[in-house]
Amino acid sequence: MIHVAADQNLYKIKELISSNVHLHLYDPSKGIPDLTGTDALLVRTVTHLNAETLPHIPSCLKFVGTGSSGTDHLDNEYLESEGIELSSANGCNARSVAEYVMTALLLWREKFQPGTKFGKVGVIGVGKAGSAVTDLLSDFDIEYVTYDPPREKRDTDFTSATMEEVLSCDILTFHVPLTRKGDYPTYHWLDNDKLKDRNYKLIINASRGGVVDEQALLKAHKQGTIENYVLDVWEGEPDFKIKVARQAFIATPHIAGYSEQAKINATKMICDDMADHFDLSRSTPELKNISKAEDLAHIQYDLTKLITRLHPIMGYDAALRDLIGRPDKVFLFRNLRNEWPYRFEYSYLKIRKELLDEFPELRKLGITSSI
Repeated sequence: MIHVAADQNLYKIKELISSNVHLHLYDPSKGIPDLTGTDALLVRTVTHLNAETLPHIPSCLKFVGTGSSGTDHLDNEYLESEGIELSSANGCNARSVAEYVMTALLLWREKFQPGTKFGKVGVIGVGKAGSAVTDLLSDFDIEYVTYDPPREKRDTDFTSATMEEVLSCDILTFHVPLTRKGDYPTYHWLDNDKLKDRNYKLIINASRGGVVDEQALLKAHKQGTIENYVLDVWEGEPDFKIKVARQAFIATPHIAGYSEQAKINATKMICDDMADHFDLSRSTPELKNISKAEDLAHIQYDLTKLITRLHPIMGYDAALRDLIGRPDKVFLFRNLRNEWPYRFEYSYLKIRKELLDEFPELRKLGITSSI
């Protein structure tokens, strides 16, 4: 039997992990646990693993899994040099992130330019999340271009837009990892130079804090060359910048990928990888993605009221803004991520047919009829 240390906030970890393990749950707010005698470590993005945080790796530790799509909190080269196999939940939350982006786009259009077209959207990063975004944009007949030179190099079937083509769009949405090295670093990808002499209706960053230079963003917004922006991720997260949050159209605490379905996918993916690594039987839990019927009162709705009833994006926005000026905002930011119930993705929601008929956008989001 192997010994596994796992972040206590990994969703349904007890149900999804192999039964052939001795499981120790740890509180990430108290740091990395004592790994003596530990064969596998399962973490989330709040735990950074590198030569400074983990200078002495016990010889028994052979597997590290992160319940997240991104791995910028892990020093992959360092960990692999110590003989550790790494696993991530890449793609687990792609649909959830795409729904966050489309929700933000719909709320923005309803507030600032109702009844008009969105304009052209530049999707920067076309992995699983970016591809899920383009699927939804297609469903809504929104014009877009895709920019991903690294993918073009490894995928002969994919052609990236040019830098000029993507920067000429009306809206930019980011779906890239945070990297500082290599041929295509993404740190401060959107900076003063790229914003110079440009005008954007909306910037959305639901990838990683630091991909967008927040000072450049704030400057452009103040000058009026960026009309609005939506941020789910922050430089220095969880210690987000108050001025940047205040000026955002929507500001949320890194929850774009937080759905019931995404969280189950994430935990199961790394647990299955760990089971395969140690030649254990995979867990076969009785967890089902059950559709949820929303009991919407028979009142007069508009699209904004319906969307904010079905998706908690504006609830998170209000909760994050409530942290502004609080001395314990870093602690409370983490709590927002850990304590709010996960939403159901749109395709698992059912509402009254007459609302779907009145608001065709809801069908395009994947919502179905409860009748």
